[in-house]
Amino acid sequence: MTSTMDLPTQRDTDTPTTPDTESTTSALDSAATDSAATDHTTAADTSPTDVEDTPLEELSDEDRAALHAKWDTEVDTIKHVDPHKVLLADNVRTANAEADEETTANFKTHGVNTAANGYRDYDTGAIVVTEGQRRVLNAREAGCTVPVWMKTPPPADQRKATIERIVNQFIENDPALRRSLTLADTARALQQLAAFDLKPAGIARKLALGKKGKAYVENVLQAGQSELALKATERYDLDLLQAAVIAEFDEAGDTDTAKELILTARTAPNNFAQLAERKRTERADKQRLAALTEDLTEELTAAGVTFFDASLPDNHGDARSLDRLRPTPGHEPHTALTAEDHASCPGHGAWIETDHHDEQGNQIPVAVYGCADFLAHGHALSHAPAGRADFTPAATGTTGTGTSGDHESSDDEDAAEQTDVIAAARAAQAAAELERQKARIIRKWVIQNNKDWDAAQTPRREWLAGLLQRKTAPQGAQLFLALQKAEGGYALRRAFERNHPLAMTLFGLPDRATLADLTAKIAKAPTAGKATLYDLVLTLCAIEDDLSRNTWRSPWDSARAYMAAIIGWGYPASDVERKVVDPETEQDVIAAQLGDLDRDAMSDGGASAEGTEGPDGGGAEVEDPADDLTAGVDDADPAGTDDQSDTATDGTDDDAGTGQEPVEQDTEAEAELTGAAI
Repeated sequence: MTSTMDLPTQRDTDTPTTPDTESTTSALDSAATDSAATDHTTAADTSPTDVEDTPLEELSDEDRAALHAKWDTEVDTIKHVDPHKVLLADNVRTANAEADEETTANFKTHGVNTAANGYRDYDTGAIVVTEGQRRVLNAREAGCTVPVWMKTPPPADQRKATIERIVNQFIENDPALRRSLTLADTARALQQLAAFDLKPAGIARKLALGKKGKAYVENVLQAGQSELALKATERYDLDLLQAAVIAEFDEAGDTDTAKELILTARTAPNNFAQLAERKRTERADKQRLAALTEDLTEELTAAGVTFFDASLPDNHGDARSLDRLRPTPGHEPHTALTAEDHASCPGHGAWIETDHHDEQGNQIPVAVYGCADFLAHGHALSHAPAGRADFTPAATGTTGTGTSGDHESSDDEDAAEQTDVIAAARAAQAAAELERQKARIIRKWVIQNNKDWDAAQTPRREWLAGLLQRKTAPQGAQLFLALQKAEGGYALRRAFERNHPLAMTLFGLPDRATLADLTAKIAKAPTAGKATLYDLVLTLCAIEDDLSRNTWRSPWDSARAYMAAIIGWGYPASDVERKVVDPETEQDVIAAQLGDLDRDAMSDGGASAEGTEGPDGGGAEVEDPADDLTAGVDDADPAGTDDQSDTATDGTDDDAGTGQEPVEQDTEAEAELTGAAI
């Protein structure tokens, strides 16, 4: 238990050292550092004299006066004293006032380099520390002496003494008066140490950075390689891990992703780790996709297939994909036109689309066959009326017998009937295109969220591993455990049957470890609190290991309880992980993308339903501000349309489907950082 006291002065003086003349923290640091180079006396406690061993009340007036005179000479000197023998005055700091592992480890290696402030109690002879309680407490744990800058004892007036103490302690701890090293300065310092062939582990040992010191040094050194990461960290107060990740992509030449990460760190930090992991995966996927696309291109070239590019849309105009055509106007509507049947057509060709995915969700290139000019080569739109190539009305004639009135009546009836047929055909095509667009929206939604879910697994499991390092389980763990054990869900039974494979990994056991090894480790839990923590991690690992790509879309009860629990215990879940607690429906996704469509606009002429799709068969896509960091920076419209689509569906909200609000940039400096200039 920490001994604290608030003693009035033991000297009869009303001339205290005021805050105006009292040294601030920075002056203390300077005094502690320069004490050996000044005329101040740096005294170490040695064996006390007989007078000092004698209780003050038993000393003669002459001896007491001599002792006080000696103490007078201590003022404005640094004394290195046993921290267990000093008293701590009352302090304005109550939170974070105890010793901590990192500071204690540093003191064990380097000692206390910054002096505390204190004074001698002339009635008891004890040294009272007024500013520097954490230094004293950590020095006690480290087993080293603590330097105390001896000050004049406080005034006799207790009110004045207390006011003076509070003011000085506030100044001592005021963050406005403290300036930590910037990340850039820290990086430069560590780079200088690394230049002397010191490895990260060696640097961490010399700086007494503790268990996580090596990782800290590695992250700082990595962040220091990127000027963009350093600037972003200092300007937006990003943390070190974020800076290191931003530097990773910037140094790899992927500055666009680095900027996207900066924006995400500012606007949606819960998505930062998941985004970084997804981008790492996408980097490898791009290389694989490029190789597959090259193979497909060579295959089509060898077959003599003409290539169509984005300048030739497949959903309106002269060119169409074969799935929108039938062989001839004479064929029944919806008759399929296959690539094999169309191969001999002079307009035969193909688009290579790269946004398709195989059964495992891997992105693959696909050849989408079509005709460069379906009308010129005798084909018909799949939904066009029988006998017609498109939706253009047939010319009415004046054939047959009868009066002029009969002819007019017949022509009017034919025109009305033809109008009805064309209207029905247009409606059928519009409905088909709408369903195609809905299917594409859902496909993109599923694919993107699957990617995000896969990317979120690594940071989530890293968080679980960190949870295991705590001393006790978080609040509410006992109830969570009781409910899970009462329900006895499939995930728990499966983990028991498989000997807790994920828990084996997170507990740090080797690959060939057995259940006996895990049991032995748990049996060594030092406290009941740690044992409960082990129980919690085992249960969480069981549920975590049972999660799948489908969890975000159709979560079961144990998955919801799991995600809600770890979010409550501080896990910064990404947006896709939060869908487990608050699922998103297909209807909501479609409504957000399409809004209230004007069905009449879904026609073949002008702004058609087909015109809402790009060359890959998808809807006119709205840009996400995260796709272009400069969009928000320059206050540009964050919503837009795909350049490959000429027209958007009438009635579609321009901002629909962006998934987030435009990001407001607050300073010109910010625009300079995340804009095209960087």
